[in-house]
Amino acid sequence: MSWVTLLWSMDAGLCFALAGIYLLVSLKQREWREHLLFSCSALAAGVVAGFELAVIRAETVTQYGALMRWAQLPLWIVLVSLVWFVHLYLRAGRRWLVWTFCGLRTLLLAANFLSKTNVVYREITSLRHFSWWGGETVSAPVGVPNPWVLVGQLSLLVLLIFFLDVTITVWRRGDRRRALMVGGSAVFFLTLLLGESVLVTWVIKSPFLISFAYLGIIATMGYELSDDLLRAAKLARQFQASEAALRESEARVKLAANAANLGLWLWKIPGDERWVTEKWTQLFGFAESEPVTFDRFLKVVHPGDRERVKGVVQRALDHGGEYEIEYRITRPDGSTSWISGHGNVDLDERGKPALARGVARDITKRKIAEEDLRESEERFRTVADAAPVMIWMSGTDKLCTFFSKGWLDFTGRSLEQELGNGWAEGVHREDFARCLDIYGNSFDARQPFTMEYRLRRSDGEYRWVLDIGTPRFAPDGAFLGYIGSCIDITERKRAEEKFRIVLDAAPNAMIMVDSAGVISFANKPAAVAFGYSPGELIGCQIETLIPQRFRDQHIGHRKGFLSEPSARAMGAGRDLFGRRKDGSEFPVEVGLNPIRTEQGLFVLASVIDITARKQAELEHQRQNMELARVGRVAVMGELAASLAHEVNNPIGAIVANASAGQRLLAAGKIGTEELTELLEDIVADGRRAGEIVQGIRTMVRKGEARRSLIPIGGTVRELLRIVHADAIGREARVTAEIDPDAGYVWGDPVQLLQVLLNLTINSFEAMSAVRPDARRLVIRAGRDGNGAVLVSVRDSGPGFPNGMAEELFTPFFSTKAEGTGMGLAIARSIVEAHRGVLSGENCDDGGACFTVRLPEAKEDKSESLP
Repeated sequence: MSWVTLLWSMDAGLCFALAGIYLLVSLKQREWREHLLFSCSALAAGVVAGFELAVIRAETVTQYGALMRWAQLPLWIVLVSLVWFVHLYLRAGRRWLVWTFCGLRTLLLAANFLSKTNVVYREITSLRHFSWWGGETVSAPVGVPNPWVLVGQLSLLVLLIFFLDVTITVWRRGDRRRALMVGGSAVFFLTLLLGESVLVTWVIKSPFLISFAYLGIIATMGYELSDDLLRAAKLARQFQASEAALRESEARVKLAANAANLGLWLWKIPGDERWVTEKWTQLFGFAESEPVTFDRFLKVVHPGDRERVKGVVQRALDHGGEYEIEYRITRPDGSTSWISGHGNVDLDERGKPALARGVARDITKRKIAEEDLRESEERFRTVADAAPVMIWMSGTDKLCTFFSKGWLDFTGRSLEQELGNGWAEGVHREDFARCLDIYGNSFDARQPFTMEYRLRRSDGEYRWVLDIGTPRFAPDGAFLGYIGSCIDITERKRAEEKFRIVLDAAPNAMIMVDSAGVISFANKPAAVAFGYSPGELIGCQIETLIPQRFRDQHIGHRKGFLSEPSARAMGAGRDLFGRRKDGSEFPVEVGLNPIRTEQGLFVLASVIDITARKQAELEHQRQNMELARVGRVAVMGELAASLAHEVNNPIGAIVANASAGQRLLAAGKIGTEELTELLEDIVADGRRAGEIVQGIRTMVRKGEARRSLIPIGGTVRELLRIVHADAIGREARVTAEIDPDAGYVWGDPVQLLQVLLNLTINSFEAMSAVRPDARRLVIRAGRDGNGAVLVSVRDSGPGFPNGMAEELFTPFFSTKAEGTGMGLAIARSIVEAHRGVLSGENCDDGGACFTVRLPEAKEDKSESLP
């Protein structure tokens, strides 16, 4: 056998072997079309090799032409099969290039069998025989080329372009190995084939040697297919090795799915194999032995959702990927349940659905809860829209998620415009930063807030609104956001401005305080009185304006007032002081008036600086003291004779006792005991005379009042000593009824003694009109049980005319012709200075009664300080 025959036979045999192998593979693989096309290409390439061997061995022109003509059929098969194989195997290449190439080759094949000759040579005039290496004789045609050969060469050029397009596409896809092995080798060998065809047809006279180019293409692609088969076999072994682990994992997944109330399913689409878990059959009401089909599944789906489910499934099968859907099903008992389905569809290399898997879960409870929530939200929205206030809500991200109809009607904007931070566009620029700061700080602290700002109304006018926000929390304490309400307070603001103007025009200091003791308003006189600017006082605690020593007490007084608010003076019976910014203090009078507003209880305080009045009162008090001293001197003058007699008695006794002692000493008849008794009598009489003189000096002393804790019984006894001699001279009987527990008062002992002395002298003078045996004066001292000490002076005189009880205490009014009318007036002034009451009345059995009522003081004088 010659080497030419051997070489071409090996070419054909290799192609036939590959064709047989991949024909068997195509019968067992899913990608049967690709393997069948490759088998056809290899088979046709072997036939082409056989024709090529016969052509170069041809002896006659007729034989050569016939072989060239019939060789076009396997050539058409190898090229068309090859182009479709590459297109489907690599999933690349433009389809129009494939159809263009197939069209050109089919046209060329038709022309080949319709013409009398072949499409390569129109006429073969002769055969040229020449020897190859080793003495082998081969034949080459000599003739006229057929113009149809240009169509064949054009088709090869289109095929070359197609292979270039495939190579570039696969390279860009990232599969560079296949791009080089399949696409690159095809481009290389096709370029050789095209070049050899052009040269043999038009340039040189040589046999056609195209079979080895086809062999190169077939061998390269066969190698790539073989590599795929080896990888598939390796994966199959790996799959078999992991199948047991997969089954175990599947069991665990099924257990977890059942525990999570999930129904799992799997669908191998090419073989229509379905697998579902027991939980899935329970969810959809399938019997254990009942076959699971898509049509049977659709019957379970609620009629209202059936078409939608079909559409979702069909789109997933057409395009692959994941899908998710919620739908209703009808259970065997007729009840309706909600199912949440999630699935995924995998496509094969041809873009056809290969595998679908998914999970189904019963979400009926969630749907019922969502429906309840939706109804609750709808009710809330209805109530919010009907409410006379504007309502808003925000989420945990500080962005607003709801606005009531009242808000939208007010702003004239749509819900979409207001959501998020859109509402802030309507806030006045001067208020925006302050509002944002209040809202942000309160939000971060999860605390309620209240703020006032101007909001643009639908007509463009900015209106004042009061915005109150409250944090929302879930039952488990999780923060949900805020809910708030707004009301238009423009009219209130205008009223407040008018109120502010009125208060600023008031001559007194006017301060408004809220229930927490914070100053919310202060007019200009208040700022001037306390040394602040109006802006400095706003927001300060009211205790800032009170001296430090009174602040703790004032907090309690303030709370007491708020518990029972009423219009009244502050600190009745106490001296009040204010504290200026520089720390100095000044006396004040304060009037309190509660004001109830929508924001709560406020207190309006009217503060009057009484420094000038206090100075005038001190001057008046000084004058009264001087007048009282003059009165006391006058009284002492009236008592001068009685006092002189009172003093003469102890002096006479001293003289008598001293004379008696001298005589007894001279006679030597006195012992030590008698002398001691005489000396004791002299000392006692001397002290008595000294007390009388000291009392007179005290009564006429000029100086400041000195207050102390005074036992009222001692004062009455001192009075009795002073008036004793005068009572004897007036032939009046004086009786004192002093309660042993009469109590104490806080005051000046001299001034209180003067009051009682004036009342006693008045009574003595009033009784001068009655018989001496009827002149009785009773002085009583005791407590009334209501925290007061009472001292009454009752005489047996004729009394005073009816209707003159109050006129008796008027200065310069007197019922006596020689009276000055100042005694009782001075007495009442002194009693009132001691925060007491002096009154007078006629007794039922005749005579007059004057009563002094003074506040009781305890022995611990620290508790008696005013």
